[in-house]
Formats: sequence, structure tokens, C-alpha cells
Amino acid sequence: MRYYTRHILFVICCFAVITVNAQQVNFCGESVPLEKEFVSYRLMDVIKGNLRHRNFLPFLKAKTDIYFPLIIPILQQYNIPEDFKYLPVVESGFTNATSPVGAQGVWQFMPATAAALGLDVSYNNDERNHLLKSTHAACRYLQQLHEQLHSWTLAAAAYNAGAGNISRNVKRQGSKDYYQLMLNSETAQYLYKIIAIKQLFESPELYMPGFGYNVFDKSTVNGSVFSSAPAASNNDFKSIRINMGKQSSSKTTYIAYAARLQSNIGFQDGQLVSILLLDDLQSNGVYIRKNTKLSGRGWLVSNRIYVDLGFGNTIVLCDKGGNKGVPPDVLKSGGDVRLKQI
Repeated sequence: MRYYTRHILFVICCFAVITVNAQQVNFCGESVPLEKEFVSYRLMDVIKGNLRHRNFLPFLKAKTDIYFPLIIPILQQYNIPEDFKYLPVVESGFTNATSPVGAQGVWQFMPATAAALGLDVSYNNDERNHLLKSTHAACRYLQQLHEQLHSWTLAAAAYNAGAGNISRNVKRQGSKDYYQLMLNSETAQYLYKIIAIKQLFESPELYMPGFGYNVFDKSTVNGSVFSSAPAASNNDFKSIRINMGKQSSSKTTYIAYAARLQSNIGFQDGQLVSILLLDDLQSNGVYIRKNTKLSGRGWLVSNRIYVDLGFGNTIVLCDKGGNKGVPPDVLKSGGDVRLKQI
């Protein structure tokens, strides 16, 4: 197979703006069709809706740091995709809430569904409120939904609307594509809410307050900010080459580049974070020489600072251990960090 690739060469001394590709998003290994404008714009609307309550997000993220380690091993035990860990975030915010229709617990089971899944639902002992037992029940339920619908995306929709409802819509509309189905308003938004939480938790740096653009739009230009580099002669320019149209490999690999933060004692959301690149960086046709200073706006979430460097999910800021984001004390001291290429 032949690939036609355009090569555009930018020779720049101090500053550069990079056009990034539209973000690639999946749910449970199934690609979200963001090439369809109505999908990308609907997802962005839901994400922006969550950002109206962004002061609550760090609190919610802190709760998931406690609960995720407990439920992820159970999901793995039943071979349920890990992305379903976000379902109870949307359902209950990890509280034993009771809905107006009687659903209860972290996984928001109705009494009859919970009983059918083996949970004790009695006045003195309602196991819907037992985190581990209800998680086992939720996994059994998700297995049943997947066996009926043969899609994790449709299984998630059926968790909200019921397998029978989804099956009837698939048959009547002649489509197994959740994003194409005409569903009731709540179910039509349900999966978008789960994916929105996933994006905000896993890539918060892409959704800075007031970002105001659609990160999934291929025409979006979200430039990283290159601050002034050490003085260079005319023969020592930094070069950036962008290859357009080349298909990326489906295999995920990681490369880490050494970098150092510029100290910042009084960080606040939205401030620029400056980073000195200690290695030559090469990623998807983009080349940046070491000793270049990069900068991007940061966002503090659950006591870690995430920075949008303008590369989308391709290059992310990590601490020395490779964990995404950096603790505030590392920024205050101007400590060593890593830029991870994905």
C-alpha cells in the first residue's frame, strides 16, 4: 500500500506553532467516531457542561483515587473493560445515593435488578450499598448485556435504558451504532457523559478553563508555546517538520525525554508552566532540539498539575516516575520531569 505524504518544513529561530491532529478517543477499545461532526461537537458540549462545575472535579477525582483501586481488580476478574470504572462516577459520584425512581448505591441498581443479580435487598440489609458486592453484581450484569448486544458501547447504553429497549431500537432502526441510534434524551447523552469524565480525568490539560475550542476538530490549531531558546547562530536554527497524511501505527509505544521545570512558587490555574527540554525531542515528524524552552498552561487537579503543551495526547508532562502530571512541590522547586511520547 502506498502512502502519499506531504512534508512541510518550518525553520524557526525562537517561536513555533504546531497544528495538532484531532484527538483519538475510544471507549472499551471501540473507537468514538469523532470524524462525524455531530459526535465531536456533542462530546465537547458535555465536556464543557462538566467544566461549569470544575471546582467539584478535583474532589471527585480524589474520591476515584480511593475507589478505583478497589473496583478495577473486580472488573479485570470478569474481563470487563477498565473504562467501565467511570460508569459509577456518572451514576452516583461514588455515593450511596437514592434516585427518585428508587435506584440506589454506587452502581444505582433498581431493587428488582439487584435481587436478580444475587444481592440482598431488604430493610435491614441492602447490599446495593456494599461497594464490593455491588461491583461484582455490576460486572455480572455487564457480562449479560454484552452477551446480548455484542458491543461494550451498546452494553453501556443498555445499563441506562435496558437491554430490551436497546435491542428494539437496533432492530427497528437497522443500526448497531450507538452514535447513529435515535434514543431517548437520557440514553442518547449517557455514553457521552462517561467518555467526558474519562477525558477530563485522563487528559485534563486539554480542557483548560476558557479553552473555548473543539479539541476534536481537525481544523483546530492549538499551538504549543515555545519560549526563547539560548542564542543561536544563523547556522544553528531549530527545525520542526510536520508530516501530514501519514497513518500512525496502532501499536502504542512510549519514549521519555528528560526535562526540567522552571520554578513557580505561587502557581494558579491557567498560568504558564515553563519547561527546559534536556533531550532532542522527536515525535510524529516533529523535531525540537534540546535546551529549547517549552511552555503551556497548567491546571491543578487532585493535587497534581497537568500542562497542555499543544501536542494533544501525543506528548504529555509526567513526573520522574512516569506518572502523568506533576506534584506542586516539584513545580515550586523546579525539579526534573519527563515528557512522555505516546
